[in-house]
Amino acid sequence: MTFAITSRRGLLAGALSLAVTPSAFAAEAVADATVAIPVQGREVSLSLWKPASPKGVILFSHGAGSWPWRYHELLSQWRDAGFLVIAPLHMDSQKHPNRQTDLKAALGLRVADMVVAGSYADRAAPGLPRGAAGHSYGALGVMIMGGALETMIPARDKQVKAVVAISSPGVIPGLIAPNAYQSLAVPSLTITGDADVVPHFVTDPKDHLRAFETAPADDRYAMVVKGGTHDLIGLDFASHPATAGAAALSTEFLKAEILGDAAATAALKARKSDELAEFRVR
Repeated sequence: MTFAITSRRGLLAGALSLAVTPSAFAAEAVADATVAIPVQGREVSLSLWKPASPKGVILFSHGAGSWPWRYHELLSQWRDAGFLVIAPLHMDSQKHPNRQTDLKAALGLRVADMVVAGSYADRAAPGLPRGAAGHSYGALGVMIMGGALETMIPARDKQVKAVVAISSPGVIPGLIAPNAYQSLAVPSLTITGDADVVPHFVTDPKDHLRAFETAPADDRYAMVVKGGTHDLIGLDFASHPATAGAAALSTEFLKAEILGDAAATAALKARKSDELAEFRVR
C-alpha cells in the first residue's frame, strides 16, 4: 500500500504556516463556517461548528464518499456542548471537486487532512483540550491519531485525549492486522449496530467491534444499537429510536474524557444496557 505522507513531522512543517481563506466549494454546507487551506498543491476545506465559548475541540473525519455536513445533527450537538468541531472534506468525498476514488490511496490524504485540521485548531483554539471522532473509514483515521496501526502509519496526535469510532471498519486485508489496535493509547468509544453491514466490505456486524475488543483494556466503551445500520449517525439519524441515546452517549463520553466533566464521568460510569442498545465496558 502506498501512502501520500511519510511522517507527521513533515506534514506539520507545511501545515503550520498555511493561509486560511473562505472555502470555494462548500455551498451546500450547513456548518457555521467553512475555511479552505492550501497545502502541498491542493486545498483542504474545513467545515466548522462553532460554539460561542468553546471549551474543547473535536476533529471529525467523515466516512468514505461522504461529507461533513451529512452529520450535522450529531456535530451540532457537540457544538452545543461546548466543542469547536473541525471537519475536513476528504478527497474521496462525493462532494469534492477533485475526487479520489481509490480508497487505499486516499487514506494517506485523510491522515494529512486531519493534521491540517489539528494545525488549524492550534491557531483557532490554542490550549483547548482535543479529541477526535469519525464514521466508518473516518473512524479508522481517528484511531490512527490515537495511536492505532503505529508500526504501519506513525501518525499519532498526542494532543488527542480520546476518540469516538462510529461504525469503525472491520477487517481490511493488508491493513488491519490482528494486533492493529493494540497500540491505541487513548480512551475510546465505539458505536455500531447489530445490522451494521457494508456490502462487499463488512458482512459481519461484529467486525465493527474489533478495536473495542482488541485494544488494551481500560477506558474502552461500546454501544451496539439493536437494528442499527451503517448510517445510524448519518442518513438514519432521525429514523431510529436509539439515535438520540447514541448521540447523547458520544457527548457524555467526550465531555468526560476531554473536558474532565465530573457529571458526565459519573453518568458514563453509571450507564447500562437497555431495550434499545447494549452497552459494554472493558
